[in-house]
Amino acid sequence: FQIESPGQRELIGKMQPDVYEDLIADISLFRPGPMKGNMVAPFLDTKHGITRPDYLHPRFAPFLASTFGVVIYHEQVIRIFADCMQVSLAEADELRRNMERMDTVVEQAFRERTTAHVDGRTGRRPFSDADVERIWKALKGFGSFGFCKAHGAAFALPTWQSAWLKTHYPAEFLAGLLTHDPGMYPKRLLLTEARRMGVPVLPLDVNRSTGVYRVERVAGEGTSGRTRIGELGIRLSLQDVHGMSQAELERIERGQPYDSISDFYAKAQPSRALLERLAAVGALDSLATSADDAEAAA
Repeated sequence: FQIESPGQRELIGKMQPDVYEDLIADISLFRPGPMKGNMVAPFLDTKHGITRPDYLHPRFAPFLASTFGVVIYHEQVIRIFADCMQVSLAEADELRRNMERMDTVVEQAFRERTTAHVDGRTGRRPFSDADVERIWKALKGFGSFGFCKAHGAAFALPTWQSAWLKTHYPAEFLAGLLTHDPGMYPKRLLLTEARRMGVPVLPLDVNRSTGVYRVERVAGEGTSGRTRIGELGIRLSLQDVHGMSQAELERIERGQPYDSISDFYAKAQPSRALLERLAAVGALDSLATSADDAEAAA
């Protein structure tokens, strides 16, 4: 979830997240706003100790420290607007929202208010003209779509959960994906991924296949804990047999198990076209050794 696209897989590999906060940052970085603002490379370089964090201005360090000085979240944009322009957080959020459709208006207001900002204690401007230029350049990308941190955190949780499940329970996880088909990849690639991970893909079988992708033990003894790679396989589902109606699928499930092709034909009552398709994909192979079918074949 969220990190399965080629671009995200590349980013997660470069980032090497080691805490939950890193996942939130990864998901939030891979958005048009931070990418347009060229935030990805500085984040990675600073996280891995290649460069020191650049907070744009010392005043921003308290709320940019968690992202190594890089502006990633809407909340950080709001804090910068509020601090520079001396406006409320609500007004700062309104400015953020208007950045895409009124970018020149927001830029002009930002430059004017920030340049006019004078610290009441020192009587000096806290932001020089060069500071204003650098800060606006960092903010400008957020005219495109970005994330608030809460949104990123909500996405990071199922991302972490699904990564954990795939690592520790690959057969069960992939069987669930194949059944519910929630991702961006076709089933053939998910089956290829299962084989790559050492999870056997078991063929269609009218005695074992159902309307979902099932996990079956193929080696070792059953336990309630984590299984080893290769102990469980994924049985292909009848749902993907072309032309099978829901009623036909339900009849096949109700009639299981079958001891011969004639028994299957009597109980499941498949159409001739479906029977031929099941035979073509090997779903009847487990029945082909029975005595009456051997006699019929003769």
